[in-house]
Amino acid sequence: MNRSKLETMKDQLDKLNVTEHTQIHGIVMKYTKNFTETPNGVFVSSENLPQECLQEMDQYINYCIDQRKRMDEDAKTRKTYERMIE
Repeated sequence: MNRSKLETMKDQLDKLNVTEHTQIHGIVMKYTKNFTETPNGVFVSSENLPQECLQEMDQYINYCIDQRKRMDEDAKTRKTYERMIE
């Protein structure tokens, strides 16, 4: 995975919620136990992760983003219907 994609993934990871971060942590733990834990969180160097792990993380991040978009669209649709019946 190239550097640009890794930077994009990092930016996307920063936008995930706590539950989604827990899922990412589970993905990473399947591939490595080499991480640093601080009061600010858990840090893993992408250089220590195999491509399979990075790909699985990317798929999960894309899933989360897609679900968020769908939920936002559904909320807008619901609001439209609510306005129609008022």
